[in-house]
Amino acid sequence: MSSPISGDTPSSPSSSSRCEAPTMNSIPLLRNILSRLPTASLLRLRSVCRDWRHIIDHPHFAAMQHASAVESPRILLLSKPRGGAEPRIVVDDKFLATSLPESMSWLHGVGSSCHGLLCFHDFYDRASYVLNPLTREVVLLPSVDPLRERWRPFSVGVGASRLTGRYKIVRLSYLRDGAILAFRAEVLDQGSWSWRKVASAPPNLLLEEPVFAAGSIHWTDLGAGLAVGISSFDLAKEEFAPTPCPEGFRDPYLVELQGVLGVVDCLGKESVDVWVREEESGRWTKEYSVRLIPPLPMSSRYNLNVRRCGGGRKIALNYEDSFWFYDHATDELRHEQRDGASRATVACSITVSLLSPAKLWNGGG
Repeated sequence: MSSPISGDTPSSPSSSSRCEAPTMNSIPLLRNILSRLPTASLLRLRSVCRDWRHIIDHPHFAAMQHASAVESPRILLLSKPRGGAEPRIVVDDKFLATSLPESMSWLHGVGSSCHGLLCFHDFYDRASYVLNPLTREVVLLPSVDPLRERWRPFSVGVGASRLTGRYKIVRLSYLRDGAILAFRAEVLDQGSWSWRKVASAPPNLLLEEPVFAAGSIHWTDLGAGLAVGISSFDLAKEEFAPTPCPEGFRDPYLVELQGVLGVVDCLGKESVDVWVREEESGRWTKEYSVRLIPPLPMSSRYNLNVRRCGGGRKIALNYEDSFWFYDHATDELRHEQRDGASRATVACSITVSLLSPAKLWNGGG
């Protein structure tokens, strides 16, 4: 069942008076209990009193809720604003459907998502944004002055450092000087309002939207001889390093599968193969194969999109305006048509949370 969610309402004096002030001993217990509740419930509970709102809105709380696996990833259907119509947010067990805020009506270049946050980059005005699609809260990040800056941003992603737990946004740029093409990486730390150049730079041309998994942001890259590989930026070390692909992969499709990096091979004759990377050994193992059914295209990497959806390491296949959800337990591929899919500017995988981008990067965090 899908359910529309309206914005939260300010807490009233009567509701605040009913909430007893938590003691130092009770706060960890309360935080632990709240972290196990669905986000739709938290949206209402944060209006109970100031103390509950403070706990739910804290950046560390989103990480706790993500670790408890309360929320399974959903397919985000993000559309352009519709001529003065009131924005409507619909959430069910498979989809989060909403519209962009008015300030983001023209966007290109989706970045990675982390704990309910999604990054965008607009190639036209060289501006980057971070958005929470559930709350529709958006922050315009410090941008590049096209009159003074020759570097052109081309990709942006968000993730959390395993070392500190703090969030970072990574922006990649290129500079073309004749036949020479140079790359650089910059980081915007949580609580900061100034991009910081890092010593590590992308080794090759990075392709497509990045994926945050296992403490790094990963891109497919185009190496020597036009070979496609994986380039990973470790958020704790702030270094790029190559991640070997499974043997024989020519064009890996990157996904995040329950916190680990996964790749999907879409070039099979009748199926797509899902692989996951064991972090300690670095070894790739095939998780399962999904047998394609008409009208899903056979051997067509560029028409078939793969998204993570649901608990465990389940995936959804997106072709044109329709979705097919694969259940590993039953080995079934079920088709589902979703209203509004044809209007979606962006369709990607995301978990839902109440994490505030403004508190992380516009008011300190």
